[in-house]
Amino acid sequence: MEKLFMPEVINKSLKHFENRYELVRAAAIRANSLSRGDRPLISERIATQHKNTIVSLLEIKEGLWTKK
Repeated sequence: MEKLFMPEVINKSLKHFENRYELVRAAAIRANSLSRGDRPLISERIATQHKNTIVSLLEIKEGLWTKK
């Protein structure tokens, strides 16, 4: 399992949002859609190792998913 340094993931994710509250809201929306069956936008290998909340933050950090 790949180790993640969450403060780094969160700080890089914040570049896509004005504040932490918007980031949390967007990550929650994405995590819910992942739990309903949406396919992850990051590699399957990484996505299967982490919970949906972490996967959503990783997608946001990489710029693969933004608030619609």
